[in-house]
Amino acid sequence: MAEVPSDRSGEYQLLIESAGGEDIHLSETALPRSCADGCSKPEDLSPEIRSHLSPEAQEDFIRSYNKSFESTKDETKAEQTAWEEIRQKYDEDDNGIYAKVKVNS
Repeated sequence: MAEVPSDRSGEYQLLIESAGGEDIHLSETALPRSCADGCSKPEDLSPEIRSHLSPEAQEDFIRSYNKSFESTKDETKAEQTAWEEIRQKYDEDDNGIYAKVKVNS
């Protein structure tokens, strides 16, 4: 699934098809965003986000999201910032869950 600017959907569709994408559906609706005005608990996160994060990673995601949202007031930017912090701090396990804290060597 990808959310792209509507004025560039054709461009992205061609890109996905050229990469072997076969089942492509376009929708004019934006993906639902959780934590529109900030998150206070893991239950505020969408199930799609929560399912990829350990309980500890959920707390870090919320902390990072809120900090970014406070300064930018941009939900998309805050979510991107939170995911980047998760990728930097955690390794993804075999089930696609960010659970293992990276060891700095």
